[in-house]
Amino acid sequence: MNLLRSGGLRAFVRWRGFPAVFQVPILAVFLALALLGWEKLTPEGVPPKLYAKTNLVNLAIWGLWWPAIVWVTVWLGRAWCVVCPLEWVSSRAEALGGSLGIRRRRLPGWLATGSLVILLFAILQMLVPGVQIHRVPHYTSIFLWVSLGVAFAVGLLFRDRAFCRGFCPVALLLNAYGRGGMLAVRPAPGAGDRAPGAEACRSTLNPSHLDSNRHCLMCCDCIKADAAETMQWRLRAPFAAGDAIEPAASWPLTLFVMMVSGFVTYELCGVWKAADAVFQWVPQRVADAAGAAAAAGWIRGAWTIVVVPLLLWLAVGAVARMAGVGRSLADAWRRLALPMAVVVAAGHMAKGLEKFQSWAGFLPHAWAEPGGVKTALAMNAKTLAQPAAWMSPPALSAVSLTLVVVATALALREARRADPAAAGRMSAPILLLGGFYAFLIVGWGGWIR
Repeated sequence: MNLLRSGGLRAFVRWRGFPAVFQVPILAVFLALALLGWEKLTPEGVPPKLYAKTNLVNLAIWGLWWPAIVWVTVWLGRAWCVVCPLEWVSSRAEALGGSLGIRRRRLPGWLATGSLVILLFAILQMLVPGVQIHRVPHYTSIFLWVSLGVAFAVGLLFRDRAFCRGFCPVALLLNAYGRGGMLAVRPAPGAGDRAPGAEACRSTLNPSHLDSNRHCLMCCDCIKADAAETMQWRLRAPFAAGDAIEPAASWPLTLFVMMVSGFVTYELCGVWKAADAVFQWVPQRVADAAGAAAAAGWIRGAWTIVVVPLLLWLAVGAVARMAGVGRSLADAWRRLALPMAVVVAAGHMAKGLEKFQSWAGFLPHAWAEPGGVKTALAMNAKTLAQPAAWMSPPALSAVSLTLVVVATALALREARRADPAAAGRMSAPILLLGGFYAFLIVGWGGWIR
C-alpha cells in the first residue's frame, strides 16, 4: 500500500519541516537525559540493577529505548532514522561547514562499508559488562554527549550524511535487522527515468533503483524532489519478496552478525539462571586465576563478543561446510550471515521484550523522582514494593519461543531467495542456531530442570 495516496500525508512528508518536526523534540529529550545523568553514580547500599530501573536516564535509554529500537527496526525497517536527532545534528553541521567554507570530504569506501561502525558497536557492547554503562547514569550521559559531539564533528568534516553511513554505532544493526521492515521507500512500478536519480539523495543512493532497506534512511528527500510523484512510501508485508538480497554479506556486516550473536546468547542466558551460570563459568575462572577481580567485567565482555561468537560460528561453519556451503569457512560465514541475522534479531527481540516488560513498570516512579535514589533506597529496604513484571515466565517464554520459530522459518526462506541452489545445504546451520536460541528461551519458562 502506497501511504502517499493520502493527500494529507503526502503534503506532510513533502513539507520542508519533515522530518525535523520529529528530530528536534527528540533532540531536546536527548539533551535533557544527558544533563540529568551527568555525575549521577550508583548510590552506596543500592544494587546497581535496581538503580538502573529507578533512574530515569538508565530506564529511558536502556530499558525502554534500546528494546524498542530492536523491535521497531525489525518490524518497520530503518524508521528510527526518520526521527533520529543525531542525523539532524550532523546535517545541520554539514550545512554549517559549507557556509563556513570548510572543505568537506567524501567518506572513504572502507568507512562507508561499516568498518568503523563494527568497532564502535563492539566498544559499546564491551562497556555493558566492563563498566555497567547500562546501570550508571553518568556513563550513559557520557555516551550521549560523545555521540552528539561525533555527529557534529563528522558533519563539519564530511559530506553526504557521513555520520549515518560510517560513524553511527547502530548503523549495521539497522542495516541487518531492518531489511524485512514493513515500511519502504521505492519507485513506482514502471517509473523508470521519471523517478529522481542520485542527485535527489543525500545518502548517495539512486532512488530510481531502490530495491532494499539496507541503506535507505527513509528521510523522504527523494519524495520531496519528485515532481512527477513517482516515488512511493509503502506499507507492505514483512520480508517482501521483491527486495534484493545479496548471496554473500560484506565482511563488516558478517562480523557484526557474528559478534551480536554472542551478545544475544549472553542476554538470553542471563534470564535463565542455570544457563547464566554455565555462560559465566569460563570468564569467572579466568578472572579468578589471573587475580583480576577489577577486570572481571572486561574479561566477560571479551568472552561475550569475541570468544563465544567465534566458538558458535565455528560450530555453525563446520555444519555448513559438511553440508557443502561455500568454498571455504570464511565464504560459508558470509553466505550465512544475512539469513542468520533474522534469527539473531528474533533472539534480540525476545530479550528486548523481557527487559521492556520487567522495566516499564518502574516508569511512574522514575518520572516522579528522575534521580531515582530515594526510590531505589526505599525499594531496597522493602518499604516500597518493586513493580512486578507484566508477563509470567511461562507466558514470556511462549511468546519469545514463537518469535524464534517464526524467524527461523523466515531465515530459511531468505536463504532460498539469496541462493536457491544452496538453500537446502544452508538449512542445517540455520536450524542449529534457531534451535540453540529456542532451547535457551524454553529455559525461561522453568520447563527444564
